[in-house]
Amino acid sequence: MKLSITKFGLLLIASLSIYSCGQEKWSEEDKKEFIIGCLNANQSRFSEAIAEDMCNCMLNKMIEKHPNIAESKKMKPEEIKEIAVSCWQTDDKSNDNLVVHKTKKGKVEFLLDNWTDEKQDLFDLQCTDGDANMSVFVHNSKDLKTGTTKKEVLNMYIKDIMSRRENVKMEVDVYTKKYDEQTMYQAIYTADLKTNKNLYSFNVIDFGEDTDTFIFVLFSAIPSYGFQNMQTWNDILKTAKVTK
Repeated sequence: MKLSITKFGLLLIASLSIYSCGQEKWSEEDKKEFIIGCLNANQSRFSEAIAEDMCNCMLNKMIEKHPNIAESKKMKPEEIKEIAVSCWQTDDKSNDNLVVHKTKKGKVEFLLDNWTDEKQDLFDLQCTDGDANMSVFVHNSKDLKTGTTKKEVLNMYIKDIMSRRENVKMEVDVYTKKYDEQTMYQAIYTADLKTNKNLYSFNVIDFGEDTDTFIFVLFSAIPSYGFQNMQTWNDILKTAKVTK
């Protein structure tokens, strides 16, 4: 997660290179241009609400540290990282409900807003926000048959779970996303379970070469809620990290 935040901060500073009013103090136009550049630097890494909170936080901290926007562009990467991470961890009311949820044995953790753990033995972690469920299984690449890809693992989960559903419809075929060190494989289906129609977001996250750990994550909810909250679910996936 901190990798995403750091890249967010670095892209922010790069985006500010076109703005340099050279004034002794930050003008209202400087502040406006800073926020615009910051939101553009987000590049869908976080939801719009989270990005806006972070941008305003970073602006306030930069105003405290640097007398004008020109001076802010001289910041070192370490200073950018410090500000970006501190804004993510801010005690602002919008982040009051952010809680770290850990899988069994603490191998992987997620940062969730207003989700609660459901104590079930079947999964390594299962959470709910009251309208959707998030189910997680932790895997080790060493346990896979030689040559098995993460995409094949995802397809095995899809085949197994959808074989126990009716009226199965593929909404989005398997595709790949990359976020810093993470590679995410995702597919979206709708299907009937008994008398209820649900949307299922299937996900496998590979954390890169530094670890053999990877995870399968399934989000499920009624279709209208699922489609409405798909970006929120993807934001949650971006917060996943392996713990040591």
